[in-house]
Amino acid sequence: MNRRVALLVCLLALAVVWRFSKSSLQSSNAAAALVPAIDGSRIFFVPIGSFPADELDPLVEYYRQKYSLEVTVVRSVRLDDAARDPARQQVVAEKLISSVRAGLPKIGKDPKAILIGFTSEDMFTTSQNWQFTPGWRDPRTRTAVVSTARLHLPSDDQAFAADVSRARLRKIVTKDIGIMYYGLTPSGDPKSVLYKQIAGVEQLDQAGDEF
Repeated sequence: MNRRVALLVCLLALAVVWRFSKSSLQSSNAAAALVPAIDGSRIFFVPIGSFPADELDPLVEYYRQKYSLEVTVVRSVRLDDAARDPARQQVVAEKLISSVRAGLPKIGKDPKAILIGFTSEDMFTTSQNWQFTPGWRDPRTRTAVVSTARLHLPSDDQAFAADVSRARLRKIVTKDIGIMYYGLTPSGDPKSVLYKQIAGVEQLDQAGDEF
């Protein structure tokens, strides 16, 4: 009887290892198949205002490990007063995008440069009737901005934890990289990181990490 139990345990362990290995291989193959939409494109992370640059280090390492991407964190750019909406006490995403490009004139003029700015201030977009937005991008200028102000909020499905906040940030940035660097198309699948209707933490939590 003990031999049968031991054999069963071994078989289960082998099944788990095989499934994990298969999943890892599929993920690696999918990452290897991705190519930049524009050859020679480079990705830059841009802290805005007082956003701590060291908070971007885990993201840089994540994209290096998962997609073999070399992301450069540049110096912080000033948060332009013109990007603020005093009445709402928020920053305007579209104006923030302009500030990021203008704050880095040399990189900003490079058509192969992809800039992703990070702010800890609450943000909204004039293009949509939303209370806030955790991220916004302008594919024409290949620039995006991300706000971490509300990424710590609990959703209907789960309470806040530090790793939840980090996962949400990673999903926003992965979507920006997928669209602006790899040229992928926004998806109608709410489980995809490319889901086109992500407007809050609930949608972020439902989305996956993969393209």
